[in-house]
Order: sequence, then structure tokens, then C-alpha cells
Amino acid sequence: MDLNGKLALVTGGASGIGRACALAMARRGAQVVIADLNEERTAETLAEIEAFGGRARGFDCDVSRDGQVERLAERVLGEMGGVDLLMNNAGVVLGGPMEKIPMADWEWIVNINLLGPVRCLRAFLPQMIERGSGYIVNTASFAGLVAHNPLTIPYDTTKHGVVGLSAGLALYLRPKGIGVSVLCPGYVETNLAEHYRFRGMDGVGVGPAQMPDVVVTPEDVAEKVIAAVEAERFLILSQPEHARIWARRAQDIDAHIERQLQALTGQQPAN
Repeated sequence: MDLNGKLALVTGGASGIGRACALAMARRGAQVVIADLNEERTAETLAEIEAFGGRARGFDCDVSRDGQVERLAERVLGEMGGVDLLMNNAGVVLGGPMEKIPMADWEWIVNINLLGPVRCLRAFLPQMIERGSGYIVNTASFAGLVAHNPLTIPYDTTKHGVVGLSAGLALYLRPKGIGVSVLCPGYVETNLAEHYRFRGMDGVGVGPAQMPDVVVTPEDVAEKVIAAVEAERFLILSQPEHARIWARRAQDIDAHIERQLQALTGQQPAN
């Protein structure tokens, strides 16, 4: 897809990866719609796009609510026309010992990370199918390909779901003229920790503070997203070594899990 002159909608587009992608798309000539709950950050992102001559609009939307997504679609499709690119990027993190995480928290993360993209697809996909063109980018995580932390099972579960959703969509939509990519980044410098829920453990160093040092920036990821959309490539990774790790896992998953267990207990590093 050539983004010039296209209409791109990014959920969670006011910060982190979503913001970087919105800016990158606007620089390539796309008109960008930012759907986000943070009005201040949305305004800042819109101002930055407009400062370099780009076109953008912002809408308040909670992707965990059917009615808000439906109203977003009504306004965007009614006022701006068909969406050419939909990036389902809004997401949150939930962690803790599996047996101590309340059901309400499970419903919270599934409602945003997995059902959020489903709601947006239901709202915007019909016009793409009718037109016979369009593009979908779903933000998952490398944790959606390779579970790596026993204390982030809810997050990993939802991101595995997004990967599965995206793979099914690629089979369903590409014959209809619609491209599909799934973004599976590793650790990126974002504000995801602001909405981090960690249940069942107390003490210093629990939760977001345990995150490793930043490896890539949102801008690095955004350029990879743009390149994948232009080439219509399905899997987007933020680091080349992730492809090697994923391949080794596929070759012998039992050996992969054993290496992870050894790394977690300090016997040897996982690779």
C-alpha cells in the first residue's frame, strides 16, 4: 500500500508505538485519525502532525466498549469516508501469579487487548470488503509468539490471541484485496507501564520496575511497520534475533521450554 492520500486510523495513537506510527504515516501523506482516551496527548500529537503540514483528526474512544467503537465508526465513515488502513494498537498489561489474578482483571485485559481489535474490525472491515481494498495492522507482541515470563500470562494470552486473529484474517482477507500484518515487538520505550496491573505480589521491584532496559524506540518500530505495509509483509518483528528465537522454538518446543526454565532458575541464559 502506498500511504499517500490514504486515510489511516490508529487506536492508542496518542502515545508510544501508536503515536510514532501516526506521525510516520502522516509524513508519508496519509490523513490520520487518532482514536485514544488521553485528550491531552491526542492534542499534542495532532499539533505535531499539523506542524509539518500533515492532516489529522482525533477522536475519544474506549475500544473496550461496543457503543464507543460504533460511534467512532459512524463519525469517521460519515465525515471522512472509508478507512484505508486500520491499526489496532491500543493495549494494556496485566501480570502476577496466575492463581492470584481476579477474574475481573482477566476480563479487563481481554476486553481491551483482544476484543478491542475485534470490535474495530467489525466496525471498519465491512466497508473495506465492499470496496475490495484496505489494510489491517494488529499490534501483538513478541510475547504473542513466544511466552517468556511466567508472571505475564494474561498479557501473553491476549497477544497470542491477536497473532491467531491476524493469521486467520490474512487467509480470509487477502483474496478480497485487503492486506494484513501483525506487529510483534519486543521491549519498546512506551508508556505501557502507566496502565500496568500487577496482582498478588508486594514488595520493591515488583511490576513495571522489573522491565529490562529499553532496546528499541517507537520510531524504530514505526519505520518497520511502514515498510511492512508497503511490502504487504505479514510478520513485523522489532529485533532480528527474535526470528532466530522463534525458529528454534518451532523446531523443538520442549527443548525451548527447558532452556527458558533453566534461564529463569539461573542455570544458563535463554537463547
